[in-house]
Amino acid sequence: MITMLLKLLSEAGDEAVLSGSAARPYYGPVFDRLLKARILVEQAPLEDWDLCNECQCGLLARPVRPFGDRFRADCPLDASRDVVLERDDLRVFEISVAVLMGEIATAAGFDQPPVEIIKSLWCLGETRSGRGIYYGLNLASLNRSSLIAVIRQSNKAGQATIITQKASPATKQWLREAGIDHANVGDVIKPAENRLGFVFGHHALDAATGAPELIVQIKAAQIEWQGRSATFSHQIFPVFQRLLEKAGSRDAIASGPFLEDTSGREAKDLIRELRDQMKTAGFSDAESKSLIKTARNRGYFLGVDAESISVIG
Repeated sequence: MITMLLKLLSEAGDEAVLSGSAARPYYGPVFDRLLKARILVEQAPLEDWDLCNECQCGLLARPVRPFGDRFRADCPLDASRDVVLERDDLRVFEISVAVLMGEIATAAGFDQPPVEIIKSLWCLGETRSGRGIYYGLNLASLNRSSLIAVIRQSNKAGQATIITQKASPATKQWLREAGIDHANVGDVIKPAENRLGFVFGHHALDAATGAPELIVQIKAAQIEWQGRSATFSHQIFPVFQRLLEKAGSRDAIASGPFLEDTSGREAKDLIRELRDQMKTAGFSDAESKSLIKTARNRGYFLGVDAESISVIG
């Protein structure tokens, strides 16, 4: 439940709300405890509903009216588009970001309450070694220079880790260049059968400071993986860059047309050439297919998580 709220905040910002229909699958003891802890705060029920798609009625929204033991949002132009609603559909929950960050900091063992040092960036606390632990609600919305400056200012020891939703290799690279490690929220905050349904995994923070699994040298068209390197031709390397680009996105699979756009050749031939050049550099056929994987009928993707990729310009 907590991880779902954090994902919602990363997509919609700290003004995000949880609708009753989205909350319904989570109703139960943990949800009730989130309400009691004031992480979720129920708001007044909705009084209007979205218009039909491409509706020409001129209204801003459809008013909601009682309909027996349920509710109804009528379309003034087409009764077949009327929507019958349950009471839960009208419920709305505000997410209290400060309280949520406080619970995460407590789970991490920090004594002091977290502080929002700039909008959407929270300092959760410091480890015993002096490493500052930060949470970025929406990394893409933060100004790069401001984020780096404020973290350096708030953490005198010069060691910092920022926890966010999945970050692209390029984002991880500029964080690393600034001396800031990145940890994926899904690795740090895990579901658990306890009071609020999650635990904080310090081991994932330790792992975030380790060496990347895959290093990509853009100018040299070279990769380092599993202790060996391979250099691609400059004609085929743009295909690998397309795979790299997709690795940091929500859908990590690069479609055939997306890859073919680099040269006009068929995607299967481009992927074969990438793998062949890896094998020429000493990687086995199985290894080349383990790094550059096939998603049947969908495309191709890198077999290394974006969190474990370092990109050097």
